[in-house]
Amino acid sequence: MEAVRKVQTTMKKRKNLSDANLEIMKAVWRRGGEVTVNDVFESVNAGRRKKVKRATIQVQMRRLEAYGWLNHRLDNREFVYAALLGENEVKRGILDGIRNRVFGGSTAELLKCLFENGSVSEEEIRRIREILDKGREG
Repeated sequence: MEAVRKVQTTMKKRKNLSDANLEIMKAVWRRGGEVTVNDVFESVNAGRRKKVKRATIQVQMRRLEAYGWLNHRLDNREFVYAALLGENEVKRGILDGIRNRVFGGSTAELLKCLFENGSVSEEEIRRIREILDKGREG
């Protein structure tokens, strides 16, 4: 519980991630460890019809660093970036924020909303049951 509170506190100090920034962070997390602008450029543009310019990626990564999501080191005149928080930490922080702001802190209400709108497939329900069963086992 203390780790979750620490993530929430840390995330509150950071600027929220836009969709474009989240896409870059996902590219960083997929690569694991450290990345260059070129690594992210290739990852973001893989399978995309309309390509994002390298300069756009570079500017967004600098902003993400200013916002407290990335840091960098210099390696042979090239910036090498790393995420300051892991993907799961960020997901938990975002979800906790939604749960607290929208659902009054109730996980049950959040889940009820997901199930009521019919967006949860049978496969996902099966997976959720497995997760709950494992949680009961400890």
